[in-house]
Amino acid sequence: MFNLWHIAYEVSRYTDYAFHHYDQGRDAIWMRNSKRNAMMCLNARGLPEEVQDDEMRYLSNMYYRLSQNMKVALVESYHFTESPYTSKHKVDGAKIVLKGIRGAEELVRNPFYRIDLNHKKPKAPAYYQKRLASRHPFEKFMHQFSPMTYLLICINLIVFLFNLAAIHFADSYRYTQMLALNHYNVIEGDLYRLLSSSFLHATVDHFLFNIFALYILGKFTESIFGSWRLLIAYVATGITSSLFSIMFITEGISLGASGAIYGLLAILVVHLLVHGRISAKLLFQIAVVFIVVSVLTQFISNVNHYAHIGGLVFGALLGVMYHPRKFKLRWHTAALTAFILLIVLSWFMAQRHHSAQPLSVMAMEHIEAGEYEEALGILNESIRTNNDTAKTYHALGLVAEYAGDTKQARQFHERSIAMNPDDEWVMRHRLMQLRKERKYEEMDQILSGVDAKEIEDPQLKAIVEAHDADE
Repeated sequence: MFNLWHIAYEVSRYTDYAFHHYDQGRDAIWMRNSKRNAMMCLNARGLPEEVQDDEMRYLSNMYYRLSQNMKVALVESYHFTESPYTSKHKVDGAKIVLKGIRGAEELVRNPFYRIDLNHKKPKAPAYYQKRLASRHPFEKFMHQFSPMTYLLICINLIVFLFNLAAIHFADSYRYTQMLALNHYNVIEGDLYRLLSSSFLHATVDHFLFNIFALYILGKFTESIFGSWRLLIAYVATGITSSLFSIMFITEGISLGASGAIYGLLAILVVHLLVHGRISAKLLFQIAVVFIVVSVLTQFISNVNHYAHIGGLVFGALLGVMYHPRKFKLRWHTAALTAFILLIVLSWFMAQRHHSAQPLSVMAMEHIEAGEYEEALGILNESIRTNNDTAKTYHALGLVAEYAGDTKQARQFHERSIAMNPDDEWVMRHRLMQLRKERKYEEMDQILSGVDAKEIEDPQLKAIVEAHDADE
């Protein structure tokens, strides 16, 4: 049976047309495209050739009625017929177009639209009427076809499955270490991690929570601003939230799409504020929910709150820039300037901090706990993934010492010294060995020009201070 409401529903999913009103007398659904200032009329009844002039008069009258409350540049009316036809007319500069088409497939040229229309099992007209006529923003935006949202979800899913397979089947954290965000690698030049970490998840619950949020916020953002602006927002807030976080977090790794998701949330909040659809009370409620969720998740797992804050800040600035008609030029200039200055400040502050390669830190923690086999596995992973540093070979030297291979231990320590003699772990071990061997002159040479106030490692600092006191 002919289901006009189903056709209108699918048109609204794949185009910018939204339901306007239903003309019960003519059994016609009127839809509006605000971006094009266009109106579309879908008619359930056919149109005999002899009454086409009457239909044009009806459309002209509708144009005059509609143009009283909105700007209308185009009115199109579609009837389903075996013999296609097109009749055009102009009224006050606006186009009035009457079309006869063979089937609903001709309305939209998106292949997914045709698949849904022809192969998805249709529901009762009342179902489509209720969803199409709903004024609730959740109903309006959630049924829209959002290809960029689905693409971002697919990328996250593919990366997650590859990483999960590597962890559980190959016992390797290679993808995690290669794509995750950490201060050391970013400062050393792996800038791609600022974005790649936004597509990486380690656990199923972490992945599902973020993807659920991305699905909802992504569809809202894409429906309002379009596919490319969603992509720009996800990439921009993903990068900037990561950069903002390493300004504060210098040890360990971070991963997940939450920074970009909070960015999308901020863009939507700005949109609601601009259009007067959010009250101070609702804004306060959103802030309370954010704080409560942040506190609760802190007890469940390690959460990078700095990335969330960065996502909100950069997302809000991007939200201002996404509304060129709602803000004056000076507001856009201020938002763009603040966006750039925050990026520069974050990078500058991040460079002022020192950090260690995360794998080396993990290995040392295992060594201090007496878990040498676990430490050796992590160190080998560092070498396989080209993340070896002076600390890596220093730790290998400690493992070799535990195994009783003094020759191998000496070689590892010599290599660590050659790679970076100023590394605090390397320097500390070297000084302790020299003091044990009573080679004080060599200690003097190493410590000449070393300021104890600039040392972060407490044990090395104590050695330097003791040496300075003896002098």
